Amino acid sequence: MKKGSEMKKKGGQTVLSEEEEKIIVDRLKTVGEWGYPIDSITLRLLVKEYLDRRGKTVIKFKDNLPGKDFVYSFLQRYKAQLSFRMCQNIKRSRAAVTPELINEYFDNLEVELKDVPKSHIVNYDETNLCDDPGRTKVITRRGCKYPERVMNSTKASTSVMFAASGDGTILPPYVVYKAQHLYDSWREGGPANSGYNRTKSGWFDSFCFSDWVETVALPYFRQFDSVKYLIGDNLSSHLSLDVIKKCNESKVKFIFLPSNSTHITQPLDVAFFRPLKISWRAILKDWKNGPGRYEATVPKDKFPSLLKKVFETCKPDNIISGFKKCGIIPINRKPVLAMLPGYGVSDSAAVSSAQSSAANTPGTVCEIPIEAIDSCFKELLQQLRQGDSQNRGRKE
Repeated sequence: MKKGSEMKKKGGQTVLSEEEEKIIVDRLKTVGEWGYPIDSITLRLLVKEYLDRRGKTVIKFKDNLPGKDFVYSFLQRYKAQLSFRMCQNIKRSRAAVTPELINEYFDNLEVELKDVPKSHIVNYDETNLCDDPGRTKVITRRGCKYPERVMNSTKASTSVMFAASGDGTILPPYVVYKAQHLYDSWREGGPANSGYNRTKSGWFDSFCFSDWVETVALPYFRQFDSVKYLIGDNLSSHLSLDVIKKCNESKVKFIFLPSNSTHITQPLDVAFFRPLKISWRAILKDWKNGPGRYEATVPKDKFPSLLKKVFETCKPDNIISGFKKCGIIPINRKPVLAMLPGYGVSDSAAVSSAQSSAANTPGTVCEIPIEAIDSCFKELLQQLRQGDSQNRGRKE
């Protein structure tokens, strides 16, 4: 580059001024923190609405609507602050978890787990291992719209209870089949000391949970003399007088996670299950391409050996990082509170911050852009949140 020349801005000459773009960036971050991140088409519609309100016509935009290349260039210019990622949907009940509820949970946690060794704290949760290895990219002829591969799969799944302690120790899994009877061949070849059971629904009931406590949790805890803790969700199917009695006799206490909060407070949910299921799909795909090529689904007598292969890929580091991110070991409520939509962010604070930032830019008059941009974002949020007020008391 020649001396004295300036680096061109990514995407060429921009339609919006730098000040206007910075305000939009600030608003995008704010609505994301509120739990309503927007997609690329919504961003394009917001910019169109803003241009229309300002009475500004951009010839290269059809009907003032920016194209996909506008979004790409915009994200490239502000990649240090924004990223384009696949999002996860959560129910409104989960989004409604409040800081007060989390603080109350951690107030109790600080008292109960004070000076308790990591090995004495166990998190448990059940998950499904499905029969479908999922989609994958394949090589096919150019122009093929619907590439397909021959591989048997169903919507069937098997419930498995996993548990792990704060020091990274992973307890033996406990499998529950959907069946009337349990056969010996369904229990052979799995991870050492695994438990097996069956129910009509294929889900855990109070009997299965009681059996898991007696055959998996308590044998692990018997090596310790002091008080131990089981941390899990407060499902009614997990509770019974028999379970409470057995745990009291072994100095085992329960800590139940706040309702609808397991996506941010459950170590297994946060850091363990995702890599586990990635490994499961890879192992399942290999099996379906090999010995299970002609099987309609995974036979129950083959499931334990596949589970063993998956179990061998589980890493203690994932467990330890899960306990840390959930603020349990060490006890720290800040990372959990930070995951709540909108925590520490208010409408007035966000607006005044952006106004202050724009006002400090020399030679810029930003009152009108801020009002117009805020108006567009305000209408968007009203549309997104409208269902909360209209449908809150609705019953099916």
